[in-house]
Amino acid sequence: MVLTGVTSKAVRKGDPEPPLAPGKFRVYNMRFCPWAEKAMIYVAAKGIDAEVININVTDKPEWYFSKHYQGKAPAIEHNGKIVIESGYIPEYLDDAFPESRILPTDPYEKVQQKLLMERLTAIQSPTQCHFCSSDNLRDRSLKEEKQPKVFEVLKQAEDLLADEFYAGSAPGYPDYLSFPFFEKCWWAASLDGVVDLPTTSFPGEEKYPKLTRWFDRMLNSDAVQSVTQSIEHGAAFMNAYATHQPMDYDLGL
Repeated sequence: MVLTGVTSKAVRKGDPEPPLAPGKFRVYNMRFCPWAEKAMIYVAAKGIDAEVININVTDKPEWYFSKHYQGKAPAIEHNGKIVIESGYIPEYLDDAFPESRILPTDPYEKVQQKLLMERLTAIQSPTQCHFCSSDNLRDRSLKEEKQPKVFEVLKQAEDLLADEFYAGSAPGYPDYLSFPFFEKCWWAASLDGVVDLPTTSFPGEEKYPKLTRWFDRMLNSDAVQSVTQSIEHGAAFMNAYATHQPMDYDLGL
């Protein structure tokens, strides 16, 4: 698996469209977006050689709207075809590259893993609501109001984990597609005073021991390591977003 351009600077309005060689597989990405990271991790886990083009989604290049009509990330380009949206890209990849299929072919098991993934990705809603609902991220009353829902979803994730991974003894569809949202919760927790969780290992051995071990295994996996950003840069980007500062899509490059 070779991913080129993961650390390339984001293209923006006025930048020309990078030429795409015939037969080359391309991912249009935003480095700090959990939905884009879902697609990136899936591409990496399947071992697909791909070129990555990072997009400035605030100041989008004009040509990108021909790839995604809303100018969002992610999108993939493969053999002259463009597939958009993180919910559809993984299944397309499994059908287009069946030799490295991740989602089960058995109809029942396939549905079960998709339902599990939906339950796990529920973490994104309370985390975003808690983190971005106020400019004063360290407001104690706000934390007391919003944090219980975050902890409720983390407890549910803890209870749903019956093996080393949600897919079983090895990571699979629900693991790869839910991880980015737990990672963003970890990033938020690393900002002093925002969330009452430890930051050295998310979300904490004492309250969620199984989930903590799962998170560490996923974080250190080859697929995640090949596409993720550091906690320092991820947290800084989240802080800028929540406090309405200018977004630096090339942060850390």
